[in-house]
Amino acid sequence: MRKSADSQLYLEIREHTRPAQSLAAIGLDDASLLDALAQFDLYGAWRLDLETGMVFWTPDVFEIHGLPYREGPVDLGQAIARYHPEDREMVANCIEEAATRKSGFRFVLRLTTPDGRSKLVKSSGRYRVNKQGGEEIYGTFSQFQERIRTVAVNS
Repeated sequence: MRKSADSQLYLEIREHTRPAQSLAAIGLDDASLLDALAQFDLYGAWRLDLETGMVFWTPDVFEIHGLPYREGPVDLGQAIARYHPEDREMVANCIEEAATRKSGFRFVLRLTTPDGRSKLVKSSGRYRVNKQGGEEIYGTFSQFQERIRTVAVNS
């Protein structure tokens, strides 16, 4: 795990991935978990084809980046260029480590939108071999929201 001098930035590379979970196991294989996650905040998913270097984003990922949605791939280099200059190498290292170790990562880093605004974003990624035998990394992406209030209920 690596932490930045800025206490809000966070990077973690996981050596071993946790066992896969299945929505089918609880009868939700036809549900869109992404819709539930994005019900109140922008929350997207992404997929990186390791052979081509092309990234595919859901609409919320485009919106968080301040870009209009379009179908089709996004160039990985252009996606990484949207991060703060001091954070770009960390993003590239996360991807490289996950691909090499066949593992996963998560981070909270700085993103710059086309209009020059900076925001903290949170992402997690995990390596897999897809149904066609291709290697890819997939994950989630959201704007980082600091917790303002936490409530615990004890019985």
